[in-house]
Amino acid sequence: MSNAEPMTAPPPATPRHTERAREVAAQVFDRLADPDAVPADTRIPGDAGHIILREPIWQDLTLASGYPGVSLAFTGRVAPGPEDLARGHAYLLRAMRATAASAHPPQGIYAGPGAVAFAVLLAHRATGGYRSALERLDDHQRRLVRHSLPDVRDTPMPTNGEFEVVRGMSGIGRYLLARREQCEQELRLVLTYLSRMAHGDITHRGHRVPRWWTWAAPKLGQEVEMPDGHLNLGLSHGVAGPLALLSLAWQQGVTVDGQREAVERLVALLEEWAYDSGDGPLWPTHLTLGLWTAGPSSRPPLSRPSWCYGAPGISRAVQLAGLALDRPEWLDLAHRSLLPFLTTDPDTWRVDNPTVCHGWAGLMHLFAVLNESIGDPRLTDLVDDMADRTLGCFDLAYRFGFRSPLTAAPQGTDVPAFLEGATGTALALDAYGHHHTTTPWDMPLLLA
Repeated sequence: MSNAEPMTAPPPATPRHTERAREVAAQVFDRLADPDAVPADTRIPGDAGHIILREPIWQDLTLASGYPGVSLAFTGRVAPGPEDLARGHAYLLRAMRATAASAHPPQGIYAGPGAVAFAVLLAHRATGGYRSALERLDDHQRRLVRHSLPDVRDTPMPTNGEFEVVRGMSGIGRYLLARREQCEQELRLVLTYLSRMAHGDITHRGHRVPRWWTWAAPKLGQEVEMPDGHLNLGLSHGVAGPLALLSLAWQQGVTVDGQREAVERLVALLEEWAYDSGDGPLWPTHLTLGLWTAGPSSRPPLSRPSWCYGAPGISRAVQLAGLALDRPEWLDLAHRSLLPFLTTDPDTWRVDNPTVCHGWAGLMHLFAVLNESIGDPRLTDLVDDMADRTLGCFDLAYRFGFRSPLTAAPQGTDVPAFLEGATGTALALDAYGHHHTTTPWDMPLLLA
């Protein structure tokens, strides 16, 4: 028996911390109830006068920190009641007013009308209402694709924001897939674009590299370190995002020419750059031109485990591909990529926060989602450990119960956000507390 094979075990036991998880999630949801007080209380605690931020912590129209993101706390929980739906409605009203009050450039699903569209979609699924608002937002997303679908170039892209989940077509495509009956033509355009991107290489600085190569650096401020750009592998900003969307669409019966080959090429790329940690394969966050030309035998820097970069985010994209195309070897790769987390101390993972993006709550939810298809009792125990660590970050003294990390503020920030704040953390605990894995709110994460 290989280490990656599921061990013989009785049916999964009820998670160990369900009662506490439901209790804490409910307290956080209550702290998010007032859509006027929450934005005002989104801040760096203490004396923040010396801290200069690139952008405000609260932004009205984002899934990350604004009205659409916080509305998910009430429409995305497992069993929303009438009071939850009223609270969610109050946030959505403010989001739609903000949308009408100003013009917004083309964006993905985490900012602007795209963020509102996902928030309204979840509210519609929870209530059956919001039909006219959803139709207007469908029309916006259709027009966005028609007017802003990127070209497939023979040169590096200016930014991976063209194709990625957070800002690009992979995220927009997930919304279109959820609204397939209304948006199938535009969905097919996105799938065709992503499939074409996966076919063939381009020449860059005298080397053959994938079309996914971008001139941009992974983070602002890294441009000097990467004058030749990079290839991003992550689920949030890299090639794992298109892989997840193409696989999900295939599972749901939406296919275009070249899609199967695109999935195969993307998995092959991730297989090639998965390096053996000794306990199992791991992925780097990105590849510079130097690492690319040195080849897979080089050892890129380790990434901390998260949704956004490395495993288990990439693991889920590979697993979705294996489920879609019925490829047991890909499912095995996804499973083996989780084994290092079973043999290392979580205290060494460099995780320092409870968030969904790159914190304990995200790991808890991802391990649970992955294990739904694996059935490894060791992963069940790990999910419980991640839940315990998430709950350990809860503090009644914090405005929203959880604080989020910020490089410029070691004390953390009071953020109600979905991706990097209290809303997402509470939703993950709510799902865990009710023994749920995939949920409507994790669609923007492309987990399902």
